Amino acid sequence: MSYQKIIRPLLFQMDPEQAHVLVHSLLKNYGKILAKVSGGLTYNDTDLSCDLFGHPLSNPIGLAAGFDKNGELTEVLQALGFGFAEIGSVCARATNGNPKPRLFRLPEDEAAINRLGLNGHGADAVAERLGEAHFSLPIGLNIAKTNDPAIAGEAAVADMIYTFNKIRGLPITYVTVNASCPNTKEGIVTEGDQMRLLMQELQKFNSTKIPILIKLSPDSTTEFVESIVDAASTFKIAGFVCGNTTTSRDDLKTNSDRIKEIGMGGLSGAPLKEKAIKLCQRVNAKKKDWQIIIGCGGISTGKDAYDFMTAGASLLEVYTGLIYKGPTLPQDICRELSAILKQKSQDKSTDKSRSKQVAYTQD
Repeated sequence: MSYQKIIRPLLFQMDPEQAHVLVHSLLKNYGKILAKVSGGLTYNDTDLSCDLFGHPLSNPIGLAAGFDKNGELTEVLQALGFGFAEIGSVCARATNGNPKPRLFRLPEDEAAINRLGLNGHGADAVAERLGEAHFSLPIGLNIAKTNDPAIAGEAAVADMIYTFNKIRGLPITYVTVNASCPNTKEGIVTEGDQMRLLMQELQKFNSTKIPILIKLSPDSTTEFVESIVDAASTFKIAGFVCGNTTTSRDDLKTNSDRIKEIGMGGLSGAPLKEKAIKLCQRVNAKKKDWQIIIGCGGISTGKDAYDFMTAGASLLEVYTGLIYKGPTLPQDICRELSAILKQKSQDKSTDKSRSKQVAYTQD
């Protein structure tokens, strides 16, 4: 409650990107202390314990890529209540990203628009940092092509392979290939042949057999999604992140003039939920049983988490919800999700009991 009444109003007086930098810096330097002072942010029951490629998770709620782009928070994320986290996106080259301002809040929609443009320290620096870091929880690493339109075709594949080769020897749990970022000059990848070549090349260099996931866009056509899911099984891709931000601006509460003023960028937060769930359903209908789905997009309550799980996701990631709900979000989602699952289990038991009673009466 103190976050929404005191801290959030103060942060919302700041430029969104400056507020992000401040929060990131505080967590980097004082994350564990802040967690203790707040009375603990972790969900301590074991009923949501699960597994991620053989790594035990305390709960299924992860931090989505984009918050810790350069892998500077790996030591504190468990204290903040997450079960796992995804670092990145990491590119082969260090880049400053797009011109500022490039991050915008939409409070009426509990959403955000960003066109950061894959800014980051680059593969060399991140790999060196993570090689010396302590991981407090299982870490995935999201890789993307350097934001440079001159890097295209086979050069784009080589660019991502460079990053993959830099990080594949690290003690990370999985790698996500981000071919669906709308905030670069090229936008999302729409060429199936390029994606298939990338998957093939990644596995060629994957001597450590690290699980590889593909991050898909909710803006992709059904035909493209289905073709990628089919190809992913051929190249033994371990699963999918569904999904990324959207370029859609449909059904927003924020004034349309404000939306036009903001301009281009990827929309995240509550309005993304239905699109992301439909993407999960499409992927779940086509994927193999051994492939997993990580749901991502508009998750800020236990009900949201449950909806994604019924759509096929086994794990979940949050980011924009943290802006509006604060650092207790992972714990709150876990508590609400646990209550929902217990109630559903109880309802099933009651239905079975009633069915037996009816059958006995008929006999």
